[in-house]
Amino acid sequence: MTNWLEGAPAQPEARQSATLPPAHPLIQTSRARLRLALTVSIAVVAVLGYVVFPPRSLSINADGSETAIKSRQKNISSLLDSAGIEQEAGDVLLKSGKDLMVERAIPVVVEADGRMLAWRTRAPDVEALLDELAIGISPYDTITYNGIDVRPTDTIYPGPIALRSLAGFGAFPDRDESGVFLKIKRAVPLTIVEDGREFSVQSSRPSVADALAEAGIRLGPADEVFPPVSSDLTAGMAIDVRHAKAISLRTGSSTRVIYTQQEYLKEALSEIGLNFGADDRVEPGLDAPVTDGMSARLVRVAGRTFLEKEPVLRKTVFKSDPNLSGFDSRVAQGRDGTQITEYHVTIEDGEEVEKNVVRRYFDPEPVNTIIYFAEASARAIDLPADNFDVRKVEHMYATWYNAASSGKAATDPAYGITASGRPLVRGIVAVDPSVIPLGTRLWIPGYGFAIAADTGGGIIGNMIDLGYPDGVPVDWRTGWVDVYILG
Repeated sequence: MTNWLEGAPAQPEARQSATLPPAHPLIQTSRARLRLALTVSIAVVAVLGYVVFPPRSLSINADGSETAIKSRQKNISSLLDSAGIEQEAGDVLLKSGKDLMVERAIPVVVEADGRMLAWRTRAPDVEALLDELAIGISPYDTITYNGIDVRPTDTIYPGPIALRSLAGFGAFPDRDESGVFLKIKRAVPLTIVEDGREFSVQSSRPSVADALAEAGIRLGPADEVFPPVSSDLTAGMAIDVRHAKAISLRTGSSTRVIYTQQEYLKEALSEIGLNFGADDRVEPGLDAPVTDGMSARLVRVAGRTFLEKEPVLRKTVFKSDPNLSGFDSRVAQGRDGTQITEYHVTIEDGEEVEKNVVRRYFDPEPVNTIIYFAEASARAIDLPADNFDVRKVEHMYATWYNAASSGKAATDPAYGITASGRPLVRGIVAVDPSVIPLGTRLWIPGYGFAIAADTGGGIIGNMIDLGYPDGVPVDWRTGWVDVYILG
């Protein structure tokens, strides 16, 4: 470049240098100036070239990463080469402003109808890919995408992205993650007979269980399937499904559902290991035919016997004795007894439902206390013989009185007349009417029959004053006594 700028060949200049005299100082100064001017010109051209034709800044997006470069290259292939990005068959380059995007074609392998097809595609979904390969599918065929069931409308992702996107579906087989492996399994015709109802279906599922699930047939406990659900599915297969009947069984306070293929309730309950006692009861009955959704009840029946004891107090009764006279009496003491009642209780499911009396008896039997009296003493106060009983017994303080002790003169018209207007005789007694009403018949041991027919200022509360007629010896000793109130 230097020689081209000076305008002389390099060799002749070298020969003259040995014979010519040294250049004049002015000539040397001119050459330096030329060199300086040339250098400045080159720099100016370089600056103008950089300003007029600057390198372009580009962003290239490929394989999930972004690369920024600066280049004056206009050829896209050269740009990609400078960025170290290789192009493959089927790839598409998209430009938007200063951005370049490399849209990769996805390598796929499709297995269908006994053939293996290799392909590169940018199809957005499985259906579009199959259209590219002219592979038709039916709604019953099964498509697996890297080992996972997919639909025709599912998106196709490049290898590792596909694995990450579908990872939630389960484990993938050991295949090259750089591509997609699609497998199409064709549906086969088969017949399903469900509880006697026959219909035809198509399925590409591997087993009987999968084909039934695809047909919307749910299997429950005790359902029977022939052939077994684990059997491989084959073309033309007939599958017989017999659903078990559900029985809502109540036992005590709990209810459970049992499933059975049995025809009668007795066999269905025996099938689950239920045993029955002699008195147990089954509703609606052991011989009832089993129907789906029926309700049944097992009632556990038990019984027990127990005794109740109740004390029975002796009674006091009066009997006349012809051998007695006047106000004489005698007492034959009885005893209290016990009444025993035997019950039988019926228990159903732990609860008492019935209680019946088996028998009643006494042990020991009560014996009445009998007070024997002379008939004349009862007639003295107008008591009919043997026509009364003891209503209750009051413990009272008993005194005695007669007409002379009443404080009235013998000439008084009211002398010896009681509050009831009756003359005072033996058998008339004075009481507090708030305790013993007037007119009440009584029997006082040691005194005899009496009637409450008088009152007295000093007779208050549980006090009684026994009357005697004038001139009759008083045979009573004041003190506490049981007074029998008669009914």
